[in-house]
This record gives sequence, structure tokens and C-alpha cells, in this order.
Amino acid sequence: MAPIYCMDDLAVNGGKPLHRRPWRTGAFHIRAEIQALEKLLSGPALPMARGPAVMALREQLQQQYGMRYAVPVSSGSAALHVALFAAGVGAGDEVIVSPLTDYGSIIGIFQLNAIPVFVDVLPDSLLMDVSRVEEKITARTRAIMPVHNGGYAVDMPALMRLARRHDITVIEDCAQAHLARIGKRFLGTYGHIGAWSTNESKHMKSGEGGFCLTRSKKMAEAMDLFADKCYPRFPGAPPTPAFPALNVRLNEVNATLAAVQLQRLPRWIEQRRMFGDTFAADIAGVPGIAPMAQPRQAAPSYWWASFTVDSATLGVDAVRFCKMLSAEGIPAGANLQGYVPGWEVFRRLHENPAAFASYRPGRLEAGFYPEDCCPLAQSSGTRLGGVRMTQHNTVGEARSAARAVRKIVSALSGRQV
Repeated sequence: MAPIYCMDDLAVNGGKPLHRRPWRTGAFHIRAEIQALEKLLSGPALPMARGPAVMALREQLQQQYGMRYAVPVSSGSAALHVALFAAGVGAGDEVIVSPLTDYGSIIGIFQLNAIPVFVDVLPDSLLMDVSRVEEKITARTRAIMPVHNGGYAVDMPALMRLARRHDITVIEDCAQAHLARIGKRFLGTYGHIGAWSTNESKHMKSGEGGFCLTRSKKMAEAMDLFADKCYPRFPGAPPTPAFPALNVRLNEVNATLAAVQLQRLPRWIEQRRMFGDTFAADIAGVPGIAPMAQPRQAAPSYWWASFTVDSATLGVDAVRFCKMLSAEGIPAGANLQGYVPGWEVFRRLHENPAAFASYRPGRLEAGFYPEDCCPLAQSSGTRLGGVRMTQHNTVGEARSAARAVRKIVSALSGRQV
């Protein structure tokens, strides 16, 4: 039978922490990467573009995700940028996007002189509320960009039905959602293009890098050209640069690292999933606490293990609750994603659409970005928290995290949990 705790029992108030062992961690790069780099660097000078390591990575990505085309690029931000280009996004066009995301989701929209349009999140989630997307669609909407925050799934079946009705391209931001699924289908394979990051904070790490996947040959070729100075490096490419382009192709060194990491990725995701699923199951039914809402049959890849905090029930918000949880020896935090409309760049654009010489969408009006445009997203930092975890953390640690949650809730409520 679970004990009943009082406030003095909480570690934050001087009590004994529930979890007293160091939170497990370990190396994120492996010997096989060193061996692969030694082989790569012992040969001739590295090709600048479409070298053997880059081309081999393309094939691995296509096989892993079951997609026809893969386009490796220099970063996750670049992946979204080239995807937006392939979707035909240009000056004055609108891209519907989550207000909770990294700047990498926004940079490409700005650089194409398009206009980010924010749609609010679900009440108990960090994810786009698909039921509110349609009200944001206008004649200038060119793309919708769902962001699968923390490896959790936006309701892609519902979003794709909406996109098909309006004939709008969907670009999935999967930077934090490697091998996450709904049913048997990977996130990133629902939309017209999926975009991933492989920098050092992601599920697989190659120093820096990213990639796009698509079933469309036309989009794949557009991304290849846009990412590689529009140079003719594949059959059917224009003989000379035919449009303004970037130089954000992936290099051989990062491709070599990514290829080795990709081989281990399914096992790493399974380890993360065991932690996240165990934690979610063990906190189910705890008053005032719930795992973050998910579509039916979703299988997150858990960049963190998220939960909601009902301050009306518990008397504390997610920020305070996560401080209590951290004191119990469980690394946790709130404010898991930044509220983008509150950033200085949007505050300045709200006042003056011509504030930046590098950004001229042509039809942005003053007052377009009120800071409270997405109130649920704006307050999400007080409602949602997350336990920090990687593939190194164990099911036992997940159970300790859940016991710590129950301890805190017991102390706050004064009853057995």
C-alpha cells in the first residue's frame, strides 16, 4: 500500500529525496563511428557534393522510412527551408505553423519572404490543434507545418484530410520525432515532405545535419537543386543554375556519422519508448497529473516524457511541480518549448512590418502578431512539464520518476495516491 506523505516529506522542503542514485547517462557516440571516420579520412580528398557517404545515407534513409526519395542537408533548419521551397512557398505566401517550436521552423519561412501564421495548441498538449487549422486558411496559404514536439504526434490523419480538401502542401517538422509513429506509419511520411534534424541534441547525432523525405520526384529534385547551388549533379538537372539557390548540402563527414547512428536508431528509440511508456502508464490516474494527450495508436519516440499539471487540483503549476520533482532526484522541467510569438523578432514585426531589411513579404500589416494570439500555447509552460531522459535511462528510473510524482501529489493532496 502506498504511503501518505506530508509536505515536510518532500525533498524541496528538506525531506529525503525519493531517487538518490545519479540519473543514468552515457556516451552518445560509439566506436563504430571512429572506425568509419578513419576509413573515410584515409582515402582521397573528400567529394564536395553527392559523395559516396552522402549517397549511401540517402539509401539507408529511404529503406528505414519506406520513402522513395531522401535529400540530406546541412541542418534541420536547412531541411525545412528546402522543403518550403519545394512546396512552392514564396514572397507573401502564408505557412501555418505551431507557436511552440524552435526557430529552425521559422527561419526558412522568413528567408523565402513568406508569412508565418500561428495556430494554437490543444489544451493538454504542446501540439497543434488540428481542429483550429481550417480557420487560419486563406487564399494565400501555401503550406501547413505541424511540429511533432518532443517526439509526440500531431493528429496527422485528421490534418491530411483537411489538407487534401484545401489542396495544401503539408511539411512535417520531425526534428524531435525520429521513428515516432501513429500505428505502423512513421511521422514524416504522412505529409508531402518530412524534415528531420541530426544535430547533437537529437535522437541520432551527426554533429550537425538534417534530411528530407518525400514520395514526389519533382519535390525531391527541387530540394536537391535548391540545397546544392542549383548545379547539374543528376540526370535531368538544368545545365546551368536556373533559379536562386542555397549551398546547404550535407558533407561526407556528417553523412558518415549519421549512417552509423541510423543503424542503431531503432534500438535507441525502443529504449526511450520503454521508459516513456512505463512512466505514462505509472502516472495514469494520478489526481491532477496526466500523460500528454496523443492521437489513437500513437507511439512517441520520447525526446522527453511529458505530463500535464492541473493547478486547480494540485495548487501548484507545472513550473513549481517540476522543481519539486527535480528535488526528488528526477531531472524535470517546464517551458519545454519556446512561445515563438513572444520573441523579439515578432514583437518588432507586430509594430513595424518593415523592421528588417532582410525580410520583405510585401503584404504583412502592423498588428498581425499580437503576443496573446495563441493563449493555450502561451500558458503551456505553466501546464506541461517533462522528465528529461535518453536511451540510457531505464524502466526502473521511469518507475522511480512515477513514484516521485505520486509522492508529491500525495503531499499536496494529503491523501494516498
